[in-house]
Amino acid sequence: MVKRIALVGASSTGKTTVYELLKTKLPTKGFKQWQFVNESTRTVASYGFPINENGTDATQLAISSFHLEALMNPFYTIYDRGYMDLLVYSKYMPNLSENTYKFIEDTWNRIKDEYTNYIYFPIEFKSVDDGVRSINEEWRENIDKAFKEELDKLDTPYLTVTGSPLQRVEQILEFIK
Repeated sequence: MVKRIALVGASSTGKTTVYELLKTKLPTKGFKQWQFVNESTRTVASYGFPINENGTDATQLAISSFHLEALMNPFYTIYDRGYMDLLVYSKYMPNLSENTYKFIEDTWNRIKDEYTNYIYFPIEFKSVDDGVRSINEEWRENIDKAFKEELDKLDTPYLTVTGSPLQRVEQILEFIK
């Protein structure tokens, strides 16, 4: 069975840092090669879509398309964000129509088991303003709670990682063995 592992959690929790470190620890050639699918929000933002609290129906549908395409990868894959992220963030977007949210929720319910594991990054430090991610801590805390609620509904195993980036990498490597 192909492993599809999604790194999930609110913004500025260390997912991308750990994702980059995992690239140096997992084989990218051979029988059990790993592929790495980079974070969707920045990709969609590069096309001019508004993101974070300002996201729109078009933004969320573009992100949906990105995630669905990424799931077609036939290799062991680490995703810097997954479809769960889209669902959770969509719950807190004031500009999102009910129809778009329903589409995202229905799609999530059909594909959520395509991910073999989830790695949850809880909030352990304040958000860093990089000009892209939201620095609204209240919004971020709501997002974090929603991730925990979604993870607890799943039958799919997940791991909560804490500590330094290297400690998190070691926890993930042990978990996916």
